[in-house]
Parts: sequence; C-alpha cells; structure tokens
Amino acid sequence: MDAKPKDEIVSDDDLCPVCHLLLYNPVTTRCNHTLCATCMAHWADVSMTSQMTILAPSSSPSMFSGADTEARCPMCRTPTNATQNPDLAAQLQQKYPIAYPARAAEETTEDDPNSGTIETLTLCIGNSHKLVSPGPDSHNMHEWTFFVRPSRRDIISGVEIQLHPTFRPPTIYCKSAPYEVRRKGWGYFTITVSVDLKKGWSWVSEDAEEVPFRGDDAKARLLLDWTLDFAGHEGKGSMGRCRLKVRKEGDGERREREEEDRVNDGRWEVEMVNDDEGEEEENGDGEEGEEEEEEEEEMFEGTSDVSDE
Repeated sequence: MDAKPKDEIVSDDDLCPVCHLLLYNPVTTRCNHTLCATCMAHWADVSMTSQMTILAPSSSPSMFSGADTEARCPMCRTPTNATQNPDLAAQLQQKYPIAYPARAAEETTEDDPNSGTIETLTLCIGNSHKLVSPGPDSHNMHEWTFFVRPSRRDIISGVEIQLHPTFRPPTIYCKSAPYEVRRKGWGYFTITVSVDLKKGWSWVSEDAEEVPFRGDDAKARLLLDWTLDFAGHEGKGSMGRCRLKVRKEGDGERREREEEDRVNDGRWEVEMVNDDEGEEEENGDGEEGEEEEEEEEEMFEGTSDVSDE
C-alpha cells in the first residue's frame, strides 16, 4: 500500500501578502511586490479611481487589461501595475507538487460563471477647437467638436449629449460611433453627457443611474460634465481621460433577465389583445356591429334618394 503523502509546509516567502495562501499564477508589481493574479485584479477593482487626466484632444483611449491596470499597490500604496511572473510560477509548481495543484483547484472552484465580472473601460471626453471668421451679423468665432471616445464601443448602447438650450436641437442622442457633435458659437458652456451601456452591463459607480424606459434596474447610465475648452493646448482644446469600472452580468443573472423580458413581452401582448377586444365591443361586438352600421347606411341612403326626388 502506498504511503499517504505528507502535507507540504509552505515557506512564508511563498505566501501571497493579500490572501496569505501559496502564491498562484503570481504577478509582480513595478514596486517589486509579488502576489496572486486574482488578488491583484480584485485589489485593482476596489482601489482604482476614476480620477480624470487632462490630455491633448488628439490623444486616443487605450485598452486596459487586468494585468496592466494601474492601481495602488496593496503593500506600499504607490500607483503601480503588475505583470505575469512565469518563472516564479514554474518554480512554485516544482517546489510544491501537492499544494500548487490544490491552489489551482481552489481558484477554479471560486470562478462562478453565474456571478458577474468587473472589467475596466477607458473613457475620453473633451473637445477640439479652432477660431473661424464670423459671418455677417454673427459673433460665432469658435468652431468646436465635442466628443466621447470609449476604449470599448461594443458595450456602449448610446450617448446622449445635452447642449446649451439656445442650440437647436439642444439634445443629441448618438446610437453609434463617432459619439460627437460639431457646432459654432461665441462662448463656452458646460455640456452634460449620458453614456448608456448595453443590456447585461452596468457601471460600478455611485453616480450611475438607470436608463429611462428600459424596464430594468441596472445602473447602466453614467452622467458626466465637460466645460468647453477654447484655450488649452494652444487653443486646440483638450480632453479628460478616466478609467472606469463596468460590471458584466453572470450567466445566471442573464438567464433571469431574459426570462423576465419574455414575461414582460407576454404581458404586453395580452394587454394589446385586450385593447383590441375593447375596441370591437365599442364598435358593436365585431361583425354584428358592422352589419348594423351597414343597415343604417342603407336606410340613410334610401331616405336621401327619396328626398332628392
């Protein structure tokens, strides 16, 4: 009979400083701290802020993944990011042939497909600007283009742009990219923009709210303000870039939402049928009402003919 393998003693140097378990799929930060990849991703979710960075309007949003998302280090609190450390992973797997596979099994068990996942989205909001010659009887010497540039367009349902009430129309809703509007004017003002996510996604933000008339309680609308900039970057305008968190619903949540949508659609069809039946009753119970109307028309026509004679 084979002897039962002894429990492996994990060195303190090989423990994750966040979960205090054996390092699994380790990543190392720029500040030279090593922790589990999932621990770093979870820490980035709670520590990353949406602080806006002002840039030139020609800059483009960039994609961020869990490995290169900048967040404050859980050990020294300095802004940093983390990269995979495959050499250390191989060493740990060889050093702990029992404990390392056990950690892998724990990670797999914790991955619940029914629960939602949090991802990162970069959003740029701003305006470009140039001076133009105003026309006769006009003071509109500023031509500007306001824009919203998300790093991921596939999850954006639309962008609503609220201009100054003197513009016609004052509200523009862009259902697809580019999410921008170009105008001429004589002064600057603050633009309010609403960025709507598609069904199945929601913003991880206290400022998020429900999308009107959508029929669900997901916080899928995020409101942002931007004051037009005519002086920044030698008069070319500017933009702000911020990293935001979005949540993708899990499989269980998606099935529940789809079932609720089907139920609501069924209720709507029943209401439509009931409305049609009510109209028929008002018209005299369908075909019988139509026959009575035809008889009345014939009587009226006959009377009319007699009167003409």
